[in-house]
Amino acid sequence: MMTRTQLVSIVLLSMWLAATLFMWFAATQSFRTVDRVLRKPNPQFTQAAQPLAEGAPRVLLRYMASEINRTYFWGYGAAQIVLGALLVLLLWRQTPRDAIGLGVICTMLGLALVLTLVITPLIVSLGRSIDFLPRNPPPPGMPRFWALHGAFTGLDGVKFVAGLGLLIRWIVTR
Repeated sequence: MMTRTQLVSIVLLSMWLAATLFMWFAATQSFRTVDRVLRKPNPQFTQAAQPLAEGAPRVLLRYMASEINRTYFWGYGAAQIVLGALLVLLLWRQTPRDAIGLGVICTMLGLALVLTLVITPLIVSLGRSIDFLPRNPPPPGMPRFWALHGAFTGLDGVKFVAGLGLLIRWIVTR
Protein backbone atom coordinates (compact mmCIF):
# COMPACT_ATOMS: atom_id res chain seq x y z
CA MET A 1 0.00 0.00 0.00
CA MET A 2 1.24 3.47 -0.91
CA THR A 3 2.00 5.84 1.97
CA ARG A 4 1.00 9.50 2.01
CA THR A 5 4.65 10.52 1.55
CA GLN A 6 4.95 8.30 -1.53
CA LEU A 7 1.75 9.71 -2.98
CA VAL A 8 2.85 13.31 -2.36
CA SER A 9 6.22 12.50 -3.96
CA ILE A 10 4.49 11.15 -7.07
CA VAL A 11 2.25 14.22 -7.26
CA LEU A 12 5.17 16.65 -6.86
CA LEU A 13 7.29 14.86 -9.46
CA SER A 14 4.30 14.75 -11.83
CA MET A 15 3.83 18.51 -11.37
CA TRP A 16 7.52 19.06 -12.15
CA LEU A 17 7.31 16.98 -15.33
CA ALA A 18 4.07 18.69 -16.38
CA ALA A 19 5.71 22.11 -15.90
CA THR A 20 8.53 20.98 -18.18
CA LEU A 21 6.10 19.89 -20.88
CA PHE A 22 4.25 23.20 -20.56
CA MET A 23 7.50 25.15 -20.97
CA TRP A 24 8.48 23.19 -24.05
CA PHE A 25 5.07 23.93 -25.56
CA ALA A 26 5.00 27.62 -24.56
CA ALA A 27 8.55 28.35 -25.72
CA THR A 28 8.02 26.85 -29.16
CA GLN A 29 4.54 28.25 -29.71
CA SER A 30 5.28 31.87 -28.84
CA PHE A 31 7.38 32.49 -31.95
CA ARG A 32 5.11 30.39 -34.14
CA THR A 33 2.24 32.57 -32.97
CA VAL A 34 4.11 35.68 -34.12
CA ASP A 35 4.54 34.15 -37.57
CA ARG A 36 0.87 33.07 -37.66
CA VAL A 37 -0.35 36.55 -36.68
CA LEU A 38 1.82 38.18 -39.34
CA ARG A 39 0.75 35.73 -42.06
CA LYS A 40 -2.96 36.43 -41.51
CA PRO A 41 -3.15 39.66 -39.52
CA ASN A 42 -6.36 40.95 -38.03
CA PRO A 43 -7.52 44.12 -39.89
CA GLN A 44 -7.23 46.18 -36.69
CA PHE A 45 -3.67 44.93 -36.21
CA THR A 46 -2.81 45.87 -39.79
CA GLN A 47 -4.22 49.35 -39.27
CA ALA A 48 -2.41 49.84 -35.95
CA ALA A 49 0.88 48.69 -37.50
CA GLN A 50 0.67 50.96 -40.60
CA PRO A 51 2.67 53.84 -39.06
CA LEU A 52 5.53 51.45 -38.30
CA ALA A 53 8.44 50.88 -40.66
CA GLU A 54 8.47 47.77 -42.84
CA GLY A 55 9.40 44.76 -40.71
CA ALA A 56 8.93 46.62 -37.41
CA PRO A 57 5.77 44.73 -36.36
CA ARG A 58 7.66 41.43 -36.64
CA VAL A 59 10.58 42.75 -34.59
CA LEU A 60 8.24 44.10 -31.91
CA LEU A 61 6.13 40.95 -31.71
CA ARG A 62 9.23 38.73 -31.54
CA TYR A 63 10.63 40.94 -28.81
CA MET A 64 7.37 40.59 -26.86
CA ALA A 65 7.43 36.79 -27.35
CA SER A 66 11.04 36.77 -26.09
CA GLU A 67 10.14 38.76 -22.99
CA ILE A 68 7.17 36.50 -22.24
CA ASN A 69 9.40 33.43 -22.63
CA ARG A 70 12.00 34.99 -20.34
CA THR A 71 9.36 35.57 -17.68
CA TYR A 72 8.09 32.01 -18.04
CA PHE A 73 11.60 30.56 -17.79
CA TRP A 74 12.37 32.49 -14.59
CA GLY A 75 9.10 31.24 -13.07
CA TYR A 76 9.77 27.73 -14.33
CA GLY A 77 13.23 27.77 -12.79
CA ALA A 78 11.92 28.95 -9.42
CA ALA A 79 9.14 26.34 -9.48
CA GLN A 80 11.64 23.58 -10.27
CA ILE A 81 13.87 24.59 -7.38
CA VAL A 82 10.93 24.61 -4.95
CA LEU A 83 9.56 21.27 -6.21
CA GLY A 84 13.03 19.71 -6.20
CA ALA A 85 13.78 20.92 -2.66
CA LEU A 86 10.43 19.62 -1.41
CA LEU A 87 11.08 16.24 -3.01
CA VAL A 88 14.58 16.04 -1.50
CA LEU A 89 13.12 16.78 1.95
CA LEU A 90 10.36 14.20 1.53
CA LEU A 91 12.69 11.50 0.28
CA TRP A 92 15.30 12.26 2.94
CA ARG A 93 12.71 11.78 5.71
CA GLN A 94 11.21 8.63 4.18
CA THR A 95 11.87 5.33 5.93
CA PRO A 96 13.22 3.19 4.42
CA ARG A 97 15.05 5.76 2.33
CA ASP A 98 14.82 5.39 -1.45
CA ALA A 99 18.50 6.00 -2.25
CA ILE A 100 17.97 5.72 -6.02
CA GLY A 101 15.00 8.10 -5.94
CA LEU A 102 16.90 10.55 -3.75
CA GLY A 103 19.90 10.40 -6.08
CA VAL A 104 17.78 11.04 -9.16
CA ILE A 105 15.91 13.93 -7.51
CA CYS A 106 19.17 15.48 -6.26
CA THR A 107 20.59 15.23 -9.79
CA MET A 108 17.44 16.80 -11.24
CA LEU A 109 17.58 19.59 -8.64
CA GLY A 110 21.26 20.17 -9.45
CA LEU A 111 20.43 20.45 -13.14
CA ALA A 112 17.53 22.81 -12.36
CA LEU A 113 19.90 25.01 -10.31
CA VAL A 114 22.44 25.14 -13.16
CA LEU A 115 19.71 25.86 -15.71
CA THR A 116 18.11 28.58 -13.58
CA LEU A 117 21.11 30.26 -12.01
CA VAL A 118 23.75 29.89 -14.74
CA ILE A 119 22.34 29.17 -18.20
CA THR A 120 19.09 31.16 -18.06
CA PRO A 121 20.80 34.44 -17.03
CA LEU A 122 23.32 34.00 -19.86
CA ILE A 123 20.56 33.35 -22.41
CA VAL A 124 18.49 36.29 -21.14
CA SER A 125 21.42 38.70 -21.22
CA LEU A 126 22.66 37.63 -24.63
CA GLY A 127 19.10 37.47 -26.02
CA ARG A 128 18.38 41.04 -24.94
CA SER A 129 21.62 42.24 -26.51
CA ILE A 130 20.62 40.84 -29.93
CA ASP A 131 16.82 41.35 -29.83
CA PHE A 132 16.80 44.35 -32.15
CA LEU A 133 19.80 43.51 -34.31
CA PRO A 134 19.22 42.52 -37.96
CA ARG A 135 19.16 38.76 -38.55
CA ASN A 136 20.64 38.86 -42.03
CA PRO A 137 23.53 38.42 -41.61
CA PRO A 138 23.19 36.86 -38.16
CA PRO A 139 24.62 39.00 -35.35
CA PRO A 140 27.96 37.89 -33.87
CA GLY A 141 26.34 36.68 -30.62
CA MET A 142 23.89 34.38 -32.38
CA PRO A 143 26.07 31.22 -32.43
CA ARG A 144 26.69 31.55 -28.67
CA PHE A 145 22.97 32.17 -28.08
CA TRP A 146 22.07 28.97 -29.96
CA ALA A 147 24.80 27.02 -28.14
CA LEU A 148 23.39 28.14 -24.78
CA HIS A 149 19.87 27.39 -25.99
CA GLY A 150 21.01 23.90 -27.06
CA ALA A 151 22.70 23.32 -23.70
CA PHE A 152 19.53 24.37 -21.89
CA THR A 153 17.33 22.15 -24.05
CA GLY A 154 19.67 19.16 -23.73
CA LEU A 155 20.03 19.40 -19.95
CA ASP A 156 16.31 20.01 -19.53
CA GLY A 157 15.65 16.92 -21.67
CA VAL A 158 18.03 14.81 -19.56
CA LYS A 159 16.29 16.07 -16.42
CA PHE A 160 12.87 15.26 -17.87
CA VAL A 161 13.85 11.71 -18.94
CA ALA A 162 15.40 11.04 -15.50
CA GLY A 163 12.25 12.28 -13.79
CA LEU A 164 9.98 10.28 -16.08
CA GLY A 165 12.03 7.14 -15.45
CA LEU A 166 11.79 7.70 -11.70
CA LEU A 167 8.05 8.37 -11.87
CA ILE A 168 7.50 5.13 -13.79
CA ARG A 169 9.67 3.26 -11.25
CA TRP A 170 7.66 4.69 -8.36
CA ILE A 171 4.31 3.86 -9.93
CA VAL A 172 5.32 0.29 -10.92
CA THR A 173 7.04 -0.60 -7.63
CA ARG A 174 4.60 1.00 -5.20
